[in-house]
Amino acid sequence: MKNILTKFALLLTILISYNCGSDDSAEPEPAPNPNPNKTTTYIADVKTIIDTQCLECHSNPPDRGAPMSLETYAEIIDAVTNQGRVDLSVRMNTTGRNVMPPSGKLSQEIVDIILDWEADGRLEK
Repeated sequence: MKNILTKFALLLTILISYNCGSDDSAEPEPAPNPNPNKTTTYIADVKTIIDTQCLECHSNPPDRGAPMSLETYAEIIDAVTNQGRVDLSVRMNTTGRNVMPPSGKLSQEIVDIILDWEADGRLEK
C-alpha cells in the first residue's frame, strides 16, 4: 500500500509540475517602444536607415553573401515575418561573424528607431 501511495504522489507531482510549465505557444512580447509619443513608419523613419546601412549588400540582386534583397518595404516585411527574422534590431546588431551591417554595430539612436518602428507595428506610412 505504501508503495502505491509513493507512486501516486510521484505521479501527482509530475502532473502538477507539467501543468505549471511555461506555454511555448504564447505570443512573443512586443518590442520595447523607445518613443511612445511618436508613430514611427518605414517611409518617414526607417527607409533612410535601410538605404544607408543595408543596401550595400541587400540590393537586388543581393551581394556579398546576403540572402535577400531589402530594397522595398514588401521585401523587408517578408524578411522579418516570413523568414524568421522577427526582431530586425537584434538581427542588425548580431555580434560575431554575422555583424549587420558589416561596417559595425549601429548607434543606439538608430536601434531605438528600429525598435520603435517594430513596436508601432512596422507601418509603411
